[in-house]
Amino acid sequence: MIQEATIEKEIELVSGNVDVNILDFVSGEKQFTGYLLGEDFHLLTETEKETMLFIHLVIYRSLLSEEKGIEFDPKLFQEIEDKNWETFNLKGKSWSDKMDLIFKDYYEEELLAFTEDMLNDESISDLAKELIFITAKSYIETKLR
Repeated sequence: MIQEATIEKEIELVSGNVDVNILDFVSGEKQFTGYLLGEDFHLLTETEKETMLFIHLVIYRSLLSEEKGIEFDPKLFQEIEDKNWETFNLKGKSWSDKMDLIFKDYYEEELLAFTEDMLNDESISDLAKELIFITAKSYIETKLR
């Protein structure tokens, strides 16, 4: 499991030089960042897009820092994302209920908790929260397969 200390260190490093780290992320994860910058996210506000990019950048760097994760596979990602949406839409009624069910026995709890914490902002719509959360969860699971 990625440690909280690693995530905190990466948040600090990314925050210190966002532009360079984004370029690193884009060059290291061309297919995935192409997806993040594509049509599926056109309804997000600029703040929501920036939050989404920051979350995924920290996840990416945390995995690199602990030398975990395999090469991104878009087909596998799509399969995992579809399953995550099915699960998310079937379980629980409220955001809190869904989070309780998703977090139960999850193998990368710290990365998921970081994602959830970043989405607890009034400027992020409920739709954006769901979209960003499921995308992040799917990215984690794709990289750690």
